[in-house]
Amino acid sequence: MVKIFMTILGLLLFAAIAQGQTAVTDYVDLFICTSGDHGQLDPSATVPFGMIKLGPDTDPGNHSGYNYLANKIAGFSHNRIGGTGCDGAGGNLRILPAIGILNSESQPVEKQSEIASPCYYSITFSNKIKAELTATNQTGFHRYTFPSSDQSYLKVDFASSFGGTISSSKRNVNNHEFTVRVAAKNVCGIGRYIVNYHVWCNKDLSRYIEKENKLFFQFPTKENEEVLLQVTASTISEDDARQEWLSETKDLSFDEVKQNGATRWEKLLSKIKVEGKEEYKTIFYTHLYHLFLNPVKTENRNKLFRATSGQIVKSENYTHYDCWSMWDSFRNKFSLYPLLIPEITSDIAHSLVDLYKYGKPYWSGYNESVPTVRTEHSIITLLDFYQRGITDFDIEPVYKKMGTEITNMFDKTPDTKLEQSYDYWALAQFAKILGKEADYQLFLQKSNEYKVVWKAKFQHMDENSDIMHGDGLYEGTLWQYRWHTQFDVEGSIEMMGGKANYTKELEYFFDNHLYNHGNEPDIHAPFMFNLVGKPWLTQKWVNKILTKDMYQYYGTHEKWGKPYLGHIYKDSPEGYILEMDDDEGAMSGWYVMAAMGLYPVLVGCPVFQLSTPIFDKVTIELPNSKEFIIKANGLNDQNFYIQSASLNGNVFNQTFISQDDIVSGGILEFNVSDLPNKEWGTNNK
Repeated sequence: MVKIFMTILGLLLFAAIAQGQTAVTDYVDLFICTSGDHGQLDPSATVPFGMIKLGPDTDPGNHSGYNYLANKIAGFSHNRIGGTGCDGAGGNLRILPAIGILNSESQPVEKQSEIASPCYYSITFSNKIKAELTATNQTGFHRYTFPSSDQSYLKVDFASSFGGTISSSKRNVNNHEFTVRVAAKNVCGIGRYIVNYHVWCNKDLSRYIEKENKLFFQFPTKENEEVLLQVTASTISEDDARQEWLSETKDLSFDEVKQNGATRWEKLLSKIKVEGKEEYKTIFYTHLYHLFLNPVKTENRNKLFRATSGQIVKSENYTHYDCWSMWDSFRNKFSLYPLLIPEITSDIAHSLVDLYKYGKPYWSGYNESVPTVRTEHSIITLLDFYQRGITDFDIEPVYKKMGTEITNMFDKTPDTKLEQSYDYWALAQFAKILGKEADYQLFLQKSNEYKVVWKAKFQHMDENSDIMHGDGLYEGTLWQYRWHTQFDVEGSIEMMGGKANYTKELEYFFDNHLYNHGNEPDIHAPFMFNLVGKPWLTQKWVNKILTKDMYQYYGTHEKWGKPYLGHIYKDSPEGYILEMDDDEGAMSGWYVMAAMGLYPVLVGCPVFQLSTPIFDKVTIELPNSKEFIIKANGLNDQNFYIQSASLNGNVFNQTFISQDDIVSGGILEFNVSDLPNKEWGTNNK
């Protein structure tokens, strides 16, 4: 039934293209943010939330295995996590097609032949082998077209890993199949994940040499002969991987999988339609694509999955997801999920609850099922899901574990104290939802404990306030962490001496280039002007970050002697400024939401702060068959200041909109010009 449904969707897609409609996936450029240290992303073949991310590992490589600047490829591996820093994680079971070689670590490619689109990657090697990749959720499909040779090879490195292999083993099944089990280090060497693979090939694999965890399969090929592989992953066992292959993917063709994957991406990305500049569409849909790479679907509902404790347990009427980077991505992208994909959001919520239920680590655990990073602030995301209408998960059984996690959170530096207080605020809201009034008051009080460190470190700025890692801060300055109190803006305003002084300091922060869009602690700050009665400055700075040249002085670990001046977001392989990692969708999420004019400053509260979109029209397809449309009348490069607004024909004079207003459907319409209207939106009620 699923196969028939996907085929119908594919036919509808191609019918639309035949009638002259541009597919939104045509705007997705998978090479954006893949050059050097400008995003740390990759052009791997994958489906939405796919466990398999089958892509090229270049020589030299990068955190996610791929560097656009490289002209050699070491092979194609089956998993990775994008934009995370350190050495990344994944890169397992690397396969390289070759001719007449045995020990070469990489092969040169014809760079001009490289093609990538959602769920497809292709390149031709200098030796004329054409490589093509596509994928289902758990199976990577390889198609290698060889020239005529009696010395054709497949080199299989079953111990490959970006972060370091802990152990690996392989087991022969027959002349066309073998299995591999890999345990490898997670990002920054913290924790371990375990993946099992089943490999099938249409060629006889009985002739091979094994050397240093590498297999060299040799066979003759005719001109343009296709060598096909299907590599299926399982979190449970090698036998489970083989059973998955037998039951789900064995009879699928490469082209069928490629088409179905493209159709799935088109259906998902088409939930938002934008009208405006073509350049902006490319950046928008590319980063929208990035929002749905992780977390990954590891098992279907009512199937076994590997918990972080190492237990093999069964999901209960939900699909299990893994692969987290919550410290980065909790800030924005998950707030969009309930609007677009509520059923998947529910599954993700259940999976986050599982983390607490089965032993949630602070970072990555030692028995993860896929590459992953960090899990702190999951409670804030769960609260945000609940407040935005995803309420079918039960928090009561893990409520105490959440409190224990926050209590044990590292809070010895100013930034970690602020983050701990945000988590306490979120737990207080859950206590209120559960009717635990005493707990609510207690956790609300604990969330206010940030004020002690705030008064000591953030109240008065001096020459020491602009030092990266000063006072033990994580990848930021005191200036940049200063605004990370969105859970208690009124308290911060009071400590700063009132709204006028708070606003003056916020203006100074931006006017003097202290803002750092290359990292997350302050990326909500442009929208804070909405909360202090100067929304035209939110409109100014958000538009500048999205579309104009801007000074940036900060890398991840230091302030540069010479600043960068240019666009922060670009439609090129250098898609971000230097050292600006995507951090598993956090930076993509900022662009996507800000470009639509929506941003969740206080994650955990079901509203979006508003700014001017960079598109003439944005149409959000809602799950209830309704649409929410945002229009900007008179928009151009100079005209982005809001003069007036209406919601469903009624005067609208506030700088935020509720989740309920969006879900109800309708039209939010802005009239814009080149001069700020300092009256609009200044009296939010």
